[in-house]
Amino acid sequence: MEKNKSTSSSDVRKKWDKHKKVRVITIAVLALIVVFVVVPIFTYYNVESESTQAVSSPDSNVVNNTTLTPVDPLPFVLSSKVGRAEGVGDSVFKRESGIPMLKKDDPKSLPQSTQTVLVERLSGTQMSKPFTIDKGYRYAKIWVKNKGKQRIAISISKNSPTGALVTERVVTIAGGTNWSIYTTKPWESGTYYVNFTSNGSPIQGVAVARVGARLAELNS
Repeated sequence: MEKNKSTSSSDVRKKWDKHKKVRVITIAVLALIVVFVVVPIFTYYNVESESTQAVSSPDSNVVNNTTLTPVDPLPFVLSSKVGRAEGVGDSVFKRESGIPMLKKDDPKSLPQSTQTVLVERLSGTQMSKPFTIDKGYRYAKIWVKNKGKQRIAISISKNSPTGALVTERVVTIAGGTNWSIYTTKPWESGTYYVNFTSNGSPIQGVAVARVGARLAELNS
């Protein structure tokens, strides 16, 4: 009888120890799964979420700013009488009775106090013409004769037809009028573009540009 009780107690302890080992192993396996699988996945998605937020916010702001803040949506309409000038910042737009009949100077000719760097007939519905201001020349003046019946838009930009505006605004001049354009502050040396566009009608006219060491020499 005692022997049977002893055997029964021993079997119970063995079963208990066996179940205890199984539980310990199971807990250990679960802990390993949490450490090596669950935690890395959670960390990955958390980092990805923060990264996406950090990158997308500036881009969306740039798109919104670009869309909602157009540059100079309406050209400045010039309408002064002959001999009168209109100013926009440092830029001056003067209505003229005509434009000087000049020939383009040879860039290789001896330096002069003034130089004609552009003489161009206007045509098409849009065009851009470059001219260069070399070192030693600090001012430029552009004359435009609109021989057509429609208004044309004019802008002057630096480095490319779509570069920064030198005259601060795009302006339009009426058909049959003549205008001169210049700035009261010195120009930097480099390449500039005079840009012309119309609302579909062919542009007709002439553009002339001169550079000088002093503004007074160009205004005389």
